[in-house]
Amino acid sequence: MPKQYDANFATEPPVDLPLSPKVKSSRKAHQDAEKAITSYSQENARYRTQNVALVGEIEPRYSSLALEEAKRELKAAEIAAVEAGKPLPGKDEFLAPVKAKMDEYKRTVEALKVLAAKAKQEYSNALFGELKVMGLKEAEKAYTARLEWEKAWKAVVAARATLEMHASLFSWRVTAGGYDTYPSNGDSQGERLEYWEITEDGRLKFESAKALDFHDNMVKVDGLIEPDPNPPEPVAEEFKYTRPLYHNSKPTWEGGNYVGEIY
Repeated sequence: MPKQYDANFATEPPVDLPLSPKVKSSRKAHQDAEKAITSYSQENARYRTQNVALVGEIEPRYSSLALEEAKRELKAAEIAAVEAGKPLPGKDEFLAPVKAKMDEYKRTVEALKVLAAKAKQEYSNALFGELKVMGLKEAEKAYTARLEWEKAWKAVVAARATLEMHASLFSWRVTAGGYDTYPSNGDSQGERLEYWEITEDGRLKFESAKALDFHDNMVKVDGLIEPDPNPPEPVAEEFKYTRPLYHNSKPTWEGGNYVGEIY
Protein backbone atom coordinates (compact mmCIF):
# COMPACT_ATOMS: atom_id res chain seq x y z
CA MET A 1 0.00 0.00 0.00
CA PRO A 2 1.22 3.56 -0.68
CA LYS A 3 2.58 5.51 2.27
CA GLN A 4 0.15 7.89 3.97
CA TYR A 5 0.96 11.40 2.73
CA ASP A 6 -0.05 13.19 5.93
CA ALA A 7 -2.93 13.52 8.38
CA ASN A 8 -5.14 15.14 5.70
CA PHE A 9 -4.46 13.08 2.58
CA ALA A 10 -3.98 9.37 1.96
CA THR A 11 -1.76 10.00 -1.08
CA GLU A 12 0.24 12.91 -2.42
CA PRO A 13 -1.95 15.45 -4.28
CA PRO A 14 -1.50 15.22 -8.07
CA VAL A 15 0.92 17.74 -9.54
CA ASP A 16 -1.66 18.78 -12.16
CA LEU A 17 -4.46 19.32 -9.63
CA PRO A 18 -6.23 22.65 -10.30
CA LEU A 19 -5.44 25.00 -7.41
CA SER A 20 -6.39 28.48 -6.28
CA PRO A 21 -3.62 31.15 -6.22
CA LYS A 22 -3.43 30.84 -2.43
CA VAL A 23 -2.88 27.09 -2.51
CA LYS A 24 -0.45 27.40 -5.42
CA SER A 25 1.63 29.78 -3.32
CA SER A 26 1.63 27.31 -0.41
CA ARG A 27 2.64 24.45 -2.70
CA LYS A 28 5.53 26.48 -4.15
CA ALA A 29 6.76 27.32 -0.65
CA HIS A 30 6.75 23.61 0.17
CA GLN A 31 8.55 22.72 -3.07
CA ASP A 32 11.17 25.41 -2.44
CA ALA A 33 11.74 24.08 1.09
CA GLU A 34 12.29 20.55 -0.25
CA LYS A 35 14.68 21.87 -2.91
CA ALA A 36 16.63 23.72 -0.23
CA ILE A 37 17.28 20.44 1.59
CA THR A 38 18.43 18.73 -1.61
CA SER A 39 20.62 21.63 -2.66
CA TYR A 40 22.33 22.03 0.72
CA SER A 41 22.83 18.27 1.09
CA GLN A 42 24.45 17.97 -2.33
CA GLU A 43 26.72 20.98 -1.87
CA ASN A 44 27.92 19.81 1.56
CA ALA A 45 27.77 16.05 1.09
CA ARG A 46 31.41 15.61 2.15
CA TYR A 47 30.39 16.58 5.70
CA ARG A 48 27.50 14.11 5.92
CA THR A 49 27.97 11.33 8.48
CA GLN A 50 27.86 7.94 6.79
CA ASN A 51 29.28 4.45 6.94
CA VAL A 52 32.78 4.72 5.45
CA ALA A 53 33.87 1.15 6.22
CA LEU A 54 35.99 -0.31 3.47
CA VAL A 55 35.51 -3.68 1.84
CA GLY A 56 36.65 -6.31 4.31
CA GLU A 57 35.77 -4.32 7.43
CA ILE A 58 33.22 -6.25 9.44
CA GLU A 59 31.84 -3.52 11.68
CA PRO A 60 30.36 -0.29 10.27
CA ARG A 61 32.49 2.80 10.74
CA TYR A 62 30.69 6.12 10.76
CA SER A 63 32.50 9.22 9.66
CA SER A 64 32.42 11.66 6.75
CA LEU A 65 34.46 12.03 3.59
CA ALA A 66 35.89 15.30 4.89
CA LEU A 67 36.87 13.78 8.25
CA GLU A 68 38.55 10.79 6.60
CA GLU A 69 40.48 13.16 4.38
CA ALA A 70 41.50 15.26 7.42
CA LYS A 71 42.67 12.10 9.22
CA ARG A 72 44.92 11.24 6.28
CA GLU A 73 46.28 14.78 6.28
CA LEU A 74 46.89 14.54 10.05
CA LYS A 75 48.80 11.30 9.63
CA ALA A 76 50.95 12.86 6.94
CA ALA A 77 51.58 15.89 9.19
CA GLU A 78 52.56 13.60 12.10
CA ILE A 79 55.06 11.72 9.94
CA ALA A 80 56.53 15.00 8.69
CA ALA A 81 56.81 16.35 12.28
CA VAL A 82 58.56 13.24 13.53
CA GLU A 83 60.88 13.27 10.57
CA ALA A 84 61.74 16.90 11.24
CA GLY A 85 62.08 16.38 14.98
CA LYS A 86 59.22 18.68 15.76
CA PRO A 87 56.29 18.24 18.18
CA LEU A 88 53.26 16.38 16.87
CA PRO A 89 50.35 18.54 15.79
CA GLY A 90 47.43 18.53 18.19
CA LYS A 91 44.92 15.94 17.00
CA ASP A 92 41.83 17.65 18.42
CA GLU A 93 42.87 21.04 17.10
CA PHE A 94 43.67 19.57 13.66
CA LEU A 95 40.33 17.79 13.30
CA ALA A 96 38.18 20.38 15.08
CA PRO A 97 37.28 22.49 12.00
CA VAL A 98 36.04 19.45 10.08
CA LYS A 99 34.08 18.14 13.04
CA ALA A 100 32.53 21.58 13.47
CA LYS A 101 31.44 21.52 9.81
CA MET A 102 29.98 18.04 10.29
CA ASP A 103 28.01 19.26 13.29
CA GLU A 104 26.88 22.31 11.32
CA TYR A 105 25.77 20.08 8.44
CA LYS A 106 23.72 17.87 10.75
CA ARG A 107 22.01 20.77 12.52
CA THR A 108 21.35 22.66 9.29
CA VAL A 109 19.75 19.67 7.58
CA GLU A 110 17.58 19.02 10.63
CA ALA A 111 16.45 22.67 10.61
CA LEU A 112 15.73 22.57 6.87
CA LYS A 113 13.66 19.41 7.37
CA VAL A 114 11.62 21.11 10.10
CA LEU A 115 10.95 24.07 7.78
CA ALA A 116 10.00 21.71 4.94
CA ALA A 117 7.62 19.80 7.18
CA LYS A 118 6.05 23.08 8.29
CA ALA A 119 5.65 24.23 4.68
CA LYS A 120 4.16 20.86 3.76
CA GLN A 121 1.61 21.09 6.55
CA GLU A 122 0.63 24.63 5.55
CA TYR A 123 0.18 23.51 1.95
CA SER A 124 -1.83 20.46 3.02
CA ASN A 125 -4.09 22.50 5.29
CA ALA A 126 -4.66 25.15 2.61
CA LEU A 127 -5.53 22.50 0.04
CA PHE A 128 -7.77 20.57 2.43
CA GLY A 129 -9.64 23.76 3.30
CA GLU A 130 -10.60 24.28 -0.35
CA LEU A 131 -11.64 20.71 -1.17
CA LYS A 132 -15.36 21.47 -0.86
CA VAL A 133 -15.25 24.52 -3.12
CA MET A 134 -13.05 22.73 -5.64
CA GLY A 135 -15.21 19.62 -5.47
CA LEU A 136 -18.36 21.61 -6.27
CA LYS A 137 -16.64 23.16 -9.29
CA GLU A 138 -15.55 19.73 -10.55
CA ALA A 139 -19.07 18.37 -10.07
CA GLU A 140 -20.44 21.21 -12.22
CA LYS A 141 -17.78 20.66 -14.89
CA ALA A 142 -18.51 16.94 -14.91
CA TYR A 143 -22.23 17.64 -15.40
CA THR A 144 -21.48 19.97 -18.32
CA ALA A 145 -19.18 17.36 -19.83
CA ARG A 146 -21.89 14.70 -19.45
CA LEU A 147 -24.37 16.86 -21.37
CA GLU A 148 -21.81 17.40 -24.11
CA TRP A 149 -21.07 13.67 -24.21
CA GLU A 150 -24.77 12.82 -24.51
CA LYS A 151 -25.17 15.33 -27.33
CA ALA A 152 -22.15 13.92 -29.15
CA TRP A 153 -23.34 10.35 -28.61
CA LYS A 154 -26.78 11.11 -29.99
CA ALA A 155 -25.13 12.66 -33.04
CA VAL A 156 -23.02 9.52 -33.47
CA VAL A 157 -26.08 7.26 -33.21
CA ALA A 158 -28.01 9.39 -35.71
CA ALA A 159 -25.08 9.47 -38.14
CA ARG A 160 -24.70 5.70 -37.82
CA ALA A 161 -28.38 5.18 -38.57
CA THR A 162 -28.11 7.42 -41.65
CA LEU A 163 -25.06 5.50 -42.84
CA GLU A 164 -26.82 2.15 -42.43
CA MET A 165 -29.92 3.44 -44.23
CA HIS A 166 -28.01 4.62 -47.31
CA ALA A 167 -25.77 1.54 -47.33
CA SER A 168 -28.90 -0.65 -47.32
CA LEU A 169 -30.55 1.38 -50.09
CA PHE A 170 -27.40 1.05 -52.19
CA SER A 171 -27.37 -2.70 -51.55
CA TRP A 172 -31.00 -3.02 -52.66
CA ARG A 173 -30.21 -1.18 -55.89
CA VAL A 174 -26.96 -2.94 -56.78
CA THR A 175 -28.56 -6.34 -56.20
CA ALA A 176 -31.84 -5.34 -57.88
CA GLY A 177 -33.81 -6.15 -54.76
CA GLY A 178 -31.79 -9.24 -53.89
CA TYR A 179 -30.60 -7.71 -50.63
CA ASP A 180 -32.47 -5.14 -48.57
CA THR A 181 -29.39 -4.43 -46.39
CA TYR A 182 -25.64 -4.47 -46.87
CA PRO A 183 -24.14 -8.00 -46.80
CA SER A 184 -21.94 -7.51 -43.73
CA ASN A 185 -24.85 -6.32 -41.56
CA GLY A 186 -24.85 -8.31 -38.32
CA ASP A 187 -21.57 -10.06 -39.14
CA SER A 188 -19.95 -11.47 -36.02
CA GLN A 189 -16.59 -10.17 -37.27
CA GLY A 190 -17.93 -6.62 -37.52
CA GLU A 191 -20.11 -4.80 -40.02
CA ARG A 192 -17.09 -2.91 -41.43
CA LEU A 193 -19.01 0.15 -42.62
CA GLU A 194 -15.89 2.20 -41.89
CA TYR A 195 -14.49 0.72 -45.13
CA TRP A 196 -17.18 2.42 -47.23
CA GLU A 197 -15.33 4.59 -49.75
CA ILE A 198 -16.15 5.74 -53.26
CA THR A 199 -14.16 6.56 -56.36
CA GLU A 200 -13.99 10.01 -57.95
CA ASP A 201 -16.91 9.12 -60.21
CA GLY A 202 -19.05 7.95 -57.27
CA ARG A 203 -18.75 4.16 -57.53
CA LEU A 204 -18.13 1.99 -54.46
CA LYS A 205 -14.44 1.15 -54.39
CA PHE A 206 -13.46 -2.42 -55.17
CA GLU A 207 -11.64 -2.88 -51.83
CA SER A 208 -14.66 -1.50 -49.97
CA ALA A 209 -17.01 -3.88 -51.75
CA LYS A 210 -14.65 -6.74 -50.94
CA ALA A 211 -14.55 -5.80 -47.24
CA LEU A 212 -18.35 -5.47 -47.16
CA ASP A 213 -18.88 -8.93 -48.74
CA PHE A 214 -20.37 -7.82 -52.05
CA HIS A 215 -19.70 -10.90 -54.19
CA ASP A 216 -19.90 -11.00 -57.99
CA ASN A 217 -22.98 -13.21 -57.99
CA MET A 218 -24.89 -10.59 -55.96
CA VAL A 219 -24.25 -7.68 -58.32
CA LYS A 220 -27.05 -7.25 -60.85
CA VAL A 221 -26.46 -3.62 -61.87
CA ASP A 222 -23.21 -2.67 -63.56
CA GLY A 223 -21.44 0.64 -62.95
CA LEU A 224 -22.08 0.87 -59.21
CA ILE A 225 -18.97 -0.95 -58.01
CA GLU A 226 -15.45 -0.29 -59.25
CA PRO A 227 -13.94 -3.23 -61.15
CA ASP A 228 -10.91 -4.95 -59.71
CA PRO A 229 -8.03 -2.51 -60.45
CA ASN A 230 -5.59 -5.42 -60.32
CA PRO A 231 -7.38 -8.36 -61.91
CA PRO A 232 -5.58 -11.69 -61.73
CA GLU A 233 -3.69 -12.87 -64.78
CA PRO A 234 -5.72 -15.30 -66.94
CA VAL A 235 -4.67 -18.88 -66.43
CA ALA A 236 -3.74 -20.74 -69.64
CA GLU A 237 -5.81 -23.88 -70.22
CA GLU A 238 -3.73 -26.95 -69.57
CA PHE A 239 -3.92 -29.99 -71.88
CA LYS A 240 -4.46 -33.08 -69.86
CA TYR A 241 -3.73 -36.46 -71.47
CA THR A 242 -5.82 -39.30 -70.16
CA ARG A 243 -4.55 -42.77 -70.93
CA PRO A 244 -7.36 -45.02 -72.20
CA LEU A 245 -8.20 -48.02 -70.11
CA TYR A 246 -8.05 -51.46 -71.70
CA HIS A 247 -9.92 -54.52 -70.43
CA ASN A 248 -9.07 -58.01 -71.63
CA SER A 249 -11.89 -60.38 -71.02
CA LYS A 250 -11.38 -64.17 -70.78
CA PRO A 251 -13.92 -66.89 -71.36
CA THR A 252 -15.63 -68.38 -68.35
CA TRP A 253 -13.97 -71.55 -67.06
CA GLU A 254 -16.26 -74.50 -67.61
CA GLY A 255 -14.50 -77.56 -66.30
CA GLY A 256 -12.11 -78.90 -63.71
CA ASN A 257 -10.90 -77.15 -60.69
CA TYR A 258 -10.02 -73.48 -61.10
CA VAL A 259 -6.37 -73.00 -60.18
CA GLY A 260 -5.85 -69.43 -61.37
CA GLU A 261 -5.21 -67.62 -64.61
CA ILE A 262 -3.08 -69.48 -67.13
CA TYR A 263 -1.27 -67.36 -69.72
